[in-house]
Amino acid sequence: MIVIMLTGALLAISPVPSPAAKKPAEVPISRSIYPGLRHLLDLVDPQKNVAFDPGLLSKVMDFIESPKDKSTLYFADDLLDMPSAYHEFDNQSNLREISDYAFNPDIPCIATMPSSVRLFHWLDETGQRRDAPRVEQYLGDLDSPVLEKALQYVEITPDTNSGAYYGYNLYQTLVVFKYRQRRVLITVSTQTDVSSVGKKGYVLGDDDDWDYFYSGKKGLALPALGWVSSYMYASSAINVYYEIDAGSPRVRCALFKWLRAGWSGINMVQRKHIYRGLKRFARPFQQILEYPELPPADRLAAGFARIRRFSDDTLRSKMDMYAAILKRRYNGDNRSGRKWPSKLLADREHWFAMSRDEMESALVIEYMKAVIGKTPAAEIEELLEFKTVRQ
Repeated sequence: MIVIMLTGALLAISPVPSPAAKKPAEVPISRSIYPGLRHLLDLVDPQKNVAFDPGLLSKVMDFIESPKDKSTLYFADDLLDMPSAYHEFDNQSNLREISDYAFNPDIPCIATMPSSVRLFHWLDETGQRRDAPRVEQYLGDLDSPVLEKALQYVEITPDTNSGAYYGYNLYQTLVVFKYRQRRVLITVSTQTDVSSVGKKGYVLGDDDDWDYFYSGKKGLALPALGWVSSYMYASSAINVYYEIDAGSPRVRCALFKWLRAGWSGINMVQRKHIYRGLKRFARPFQQILEYPELPPADRLAAGFARIRRFSDDTLRSKMDMYAAILKRRYNGDNRSGRKWPSKLLADREHWFAMSRDEMESALVIEYMKAVIGKTPAAEIEELLEFKTVRQ
């Protein structure tokens, strides 16, 4: 479920500046790696029939392994004629551990990317739901590369500045292979078409709290731009998970992202917005996967299975409880300083109208928060009807 997938879901349309840290220097990525990036993007293009050639990725892998200035934003706009950004981070685990949690059909795909994605579904060629691949089965000898193609549906969380959130479909290709005797997993995605119209969402507290409100109403959550019909016009992503250190568990997670979004056909996205979105994904992913008391994947999966077994009526009753929990957490007080209407949480019609997927998503995120100690487990035991697994 990982990040996976993340593949297309990291957006930041920011019509107003955010109180940010020092602006990073922006440096173009060497064009020497463009052929390798283009090869990966060709693999996901449904109009092309391309055989995977690991040899074409040598420059890309060299770039990923190379030391970099952490204060620099690297970009490759020219490759797709779209704003872009690159971000990398190291996860102190091996690829099998990552696959156990992030590419596991028994664990919802959103569980390791709670601040980036609300809904995430793997689809077959007809658009019907299918299980995420169990990547663990591919991580043996890897005498030859493994490729798996699919469609995905993604709905992202509200942008931290504009509040907009979007749903869209992706073409997705997953590649697992060995490079220099170390295992590599790559996901490549590209948006199939323009997204659904942007809807107003709210970050209820600090973004790291993972508490969001989805209004279902068109527009931006900004007083002067609430009327705007915004869209994600196009996006592509390449995510590389590379066991960079053969002597110890360490996976370099390297994220390339291109994005064009805005309104009236005008792109409003800048490189810095994409870069922030990539970092927004990376923080909780790393926090969850490196949590010292993270339960075994099968124990987490058992809890998620219980959530999936709730009836629709049970889930709707739990949304009343969920709204009450959010009210207690915030009580109209927004610790982050962002403005949102406190009356939102009291709108019972909103909670009753949620789809099953949306209700399950809320419970999945609450479960994960309790698992890693972000919220008191006792606070949600009644909501989930079971004790939260901690170790």
